[in-house]
Amino acid sequence: MSKGVEIWQDNVLTVARYEMTEAEKNILYMVVAQVKPTDPADKYYQVSVNEMATIMGSDRLKAEPYRQATKKLMTRVFETTLPNGDFLQATFIASAQFKKGTDIIEIELSRKVRPFYVDLNQRFTKIQLVAAISLNSAYAKRVYELLCMYKNMKDKKFRRDLIELKTMLSVIDPKTGKDSYSNWTRFQKNILDVASKEINGHTDLSFTYKPIYGDRPGRGRKPVVEVEFEVFYQAKHELILTPSLHERLVKQFRLRVDQADQVLALHSVETINRQLYDIQTKIAGGSVKNIGSYTAKVFGLETKGKKDGN
Repeated sequence: MSKGVEIWQDNVLTVARYEMTEAEKNILYMVVAQVKPTDPADKYYQVSVNEMATIMGSDRLKAEPYRQATKKLMTRVFETTLPNGDFLQATFIASAQFKKGTDIIEIELSRKVRPFYVDLNQRFTKIQLVAAISLNSAYAKRVYELLCMYKNMKDKKFRRDLIELKTMLSVIDPKTGKDSYSNWTRFQKNILDVASKEINGHTDLSFTYKPIYGDRPGRGRKPVVEVEFEVFYQAKHELILTPSLHERLVKQFRLRVDQADQVLALHSVETINRQLYDIQTKIAGGSVKNIGSYTAKVFGLETKGKKDGN
């Protein structure tokens, strides 16, 4: 991704209660990174499956798992209490359309969730896109979002009630109240330690944590009632540039290496993906004969040789 690409996410969503798989989170991250305050409410956002694959360090991903992920996303309901005290239940996306002959998924955000990503104010969290997508565990992604709330604050040490933390991570089923990790040691090993291993050293953040014990009459082990986190932040801009888009520009869209370098230097990832989608559509329709020359023309690069159709 281009340098400086970050997700702005309202803390209302960061601490909301919802369940989501790794693939679903990644799709949503790719959408949210493109949202602008000036976008119309009915704007559609384009997500490249190949781009996600490369960020994750994988080969080209098959479309079917993402069709299942977008289908699930349309049924996922998050619950949160708004600043005015209202209790909100809403879905994340309204529709997903897989464009024939391309690797593009066209996503429509839910109208209720969209304002949380565009109304920038002091409650917002900045989440670096590449770092968030590269995390393998869905739990690690949620913990990373939580940590991002505090990375730019003076006091980077905070506590979370254990029940609230588990609810946020969907460890506790909000319908039945069943706790999948009622044993602290198992929760620590399977959730927090996994998140720590993935986040520390591989993102712009690292963190430590410790259990806070409550009172218990008589003998026996005291129960853990809170978790105290401390966040350490160091910007790692090299995480933000990925080779995938460069490789696509050279191999799929037939640019020279120096031309691909120039495109990445002059344009944002969102602009590039948007233009590549348009180019793919025209290629599929047969109106573009010389892919490299036409791609260079679209991005305003000087080309040699005859011109394409458009």
